[in-house]
Amino acid sequence: VAPGVSEALPVKSEAYDAAVLSLVLCSVRDVPRTLAEVRRVLRPGGTVRFFEHGSGGGPVMRSTQRGLDRTVWPRLAGGCHLSRDTVSALRDAGFELGPYRRLFMPEKGMRLPTSFCVLGTAYRPAE
Repeated sequence: VAPGVSEALPVKSEAYDAAVLSLVLCSVRDVPRTLAEVRRVLRPGGTVRFFEHGSGGGPVMRSTQRGLDRTVWPRLAGGCHLSRDTVSALRDAGFELGPYRRLFMPEKGMRLPTSFCVLGTAYRPAE
C-alpha cells in the first residue's frame, strides 16, 4: 500500500500483473484518468478484477440515478456517483473485457438506485 491518488499512482509503469477495483470507480474524480493509470501500471496481459456498482435498471431507474448524482447523493456518500457505467469505461480505456456479470446487491428485495452492480475481469491487451 502506498499513499497517493488514483489519477496519479506513485509506481513505475508496467510494475504489476493484476489490479483490483472494488467500489472505487463510483467515487474517483476522473474515471478515464484513473483507468489510464491502472492500464499504465499493469504489464501487457495484466488482469483487472472489478466489482463496482453503477447504472442499471430501466429508464426510470437510470433517470433517478442521474438525478441523485446531480443533487444529494455524492454529498451524502463520499463522492459516490450511481450512474457510472464501469463496463463502458473499461472499454473506453482500452481494456479487453473478459467474463463479467451484472448482479444486484442485495440479491433479493427491493431494487434501490444503489443495487445495480457488475463483477468481472478485464485485461490490458498484450502488445
